[in-house]
Amino acid sequence: MDLSARISLTGLDWGICLSLLVFSIAVGLWIAARMRASADSSAFFLAGRRLAWPVIGASLFATNIGAEHLVGLSGDTYRYGISAATVEFTTAMCLGVTCAVLLPYYMKNKVFTIPEFLELRYNRAARTFFSGLMVVISVMTKMAFCLFAGALVLNGLVGWGVMKVVVWLGVICAATTIIGGFAAVAYTDTIQTVIMVVGSGLGFLIGLGKVGGWSGLAARVPEMIHMHRPISDPNFPFWGVILGALYGGIFYWGMDQVNVQRLLGAPNLRQARWGAMFAVVLKLLPVFIFAMPGLICLALYPGREPKTTFMTFLNDILPSGLRGMVLAALLAALISSILAVMNSISTMVVKDFILRARPQTQEETQVYLGRVAIVAATVLGVGAAYLVFKNQEGLYKYLQAISIFLVMPLTPAIFFGIVSKRVTVKGAIASFVVGFLAAAVYVTDQLIGMIRGPEAARAVFPFLHHTLTANYTWRGLWGTLIIIAVLFTVSAFTKRAADEKLATTTVDWKAKWAPFEGWRDWRLQLAVLSAVTVFLYWRMW
Repeated sequence: MDLSARISLTGLDWGICLSLLVFSIAVGLWIAARMRASADSSAFFLAGRRLAWPVIGASLFATNIGAEHLVGLSGDTYRYGISAATVEFTTAMCLGVTCAVLLPYYMKNKVFTIPEFLELRYNRAARTFFSGLMVVISVMTKMAFCLFAGALVLNGLVGWGVMKVVVWLGVICAATTIIGGFAAVAYTDTIQTVIMVVGSGLGFLIGLGKVGGWSGLAARVPEMIHMHRPISDPNFPFWGVILGALYGGIFYWGMDQVNVQRLLGAPNLRQARWGAMFAVVLKLLPVFIFAMPGLICLALYPGREPKTTFMTFLNDILPSGLRGMVLAALLAALISSILAVMNSISTMVVKDFILRARPQTQEETQVYLGRVAIVAATVLGVGAAYLVFKNQEGLYKYLQAISIFLVMPLTPAIFFGIVSKRVTVKGAIASFVVGFLAAAVYVTDQLIGMIRGPEAARAVFPFLHHTLTANYTWRGLWGTLIIIAVLFTVSAFTKRAADEKLATTTVDWKAKWAPFEGWRDWRLQLAVLSAVTVFLYWRMW
């Protein structure tokens, strides 16, 4: 981020920022110590399965919000309008599917990792493959992205050296996770969620007041305050984004170990579902507290570089003191994302590889090896971030291109493996293969476009450059439909798993629904939140 100016920060700002961050980490470690977070592997990796729903929901939210979320979303909104935040309201749908279809079978089998569940549903090879892939993705893309993107943002905002920030972030986050385990991560996330919501929320209200309220904002930027964009929109086609949540969003919220680990830390299914619904409530906020500041800046300061939107918001709209709180929110978002990735990596390494190879490994040894895995992941993550730093224009875009489509081949086999008893191992393997071939075509097209220009990409893959195939959301949708067709076609001609295996890993469509529990029932909560979501989409249509 090459900027000619920096944030104007006073001593008060720095004092507030650092105090909030130190407080959040210290309290998280203190609670973890009281919970004896290193007593055994369950305590270290899943906080002893004792997390209450508010902590689960807040941790899910904090894990989702990264530094680029705060900075990038406001910049995209300044440039493209509120349509850049369309995906933020899809959480009700994604976590609703997770709670209804996926989560009951994760909790029933008391798994530590999603790959562990895949062994129960398919076979050991599926577990090893998926876990290995997710560890590589987590280190080479997620951790590298979090470290590098966060450092790049801080470099642009306050001038800190990129690699120095990368190293310090790695050390601080690794130390927090090593000492306190998942409990420290979850409770630190909870406090940092409060920092993000309060700091950014106050900033939004102050900015909205300066622009004349909602009506004043709508009057100044009438075309930018609508979410709906046509299917031909090259950036955020409304229905493309919504349908894209059916494959990308459900994988992200319901199959990605980094997020699902928060739900697995619940003592029971009810608490996990309530936590998910609380996360849906929190995810209604980013459109207002992270994206709307971009529109406020556009209304007050048109014609500026979109990349400087977040800095404009802090320097020209917020008063001293609140700038420090919003900067603390930025750093909290960055730290929470990295903590989540580190903890999930250590869990998969120990539970899916070490414990499978050495089933008699003692509990204290598992905790020790989990800490070693965190150190190793940090070193590799910092190394990957360094490679990106040395070749920003090439490798960074390459990793971004790969990460967008890597999840596409995985979602159908996991989702339909739970929904349908008819899905077989061979069907899942075939769908993986076809999915990765499709992803390879998509990534190759994107890289050709980056290196040689869009016309060169069009010449090689002309079928990918029509109205309903040009945007990544449409490509992912068509790819997913092809994968589903292959999954069921191959499954129809191959032998399905034994009934005793399917009994605990797939939906029993003949079973009676659980009795309605009034306002405590997650289904009622989801219905209300879905109605609110539809209303907000309608209001911003």
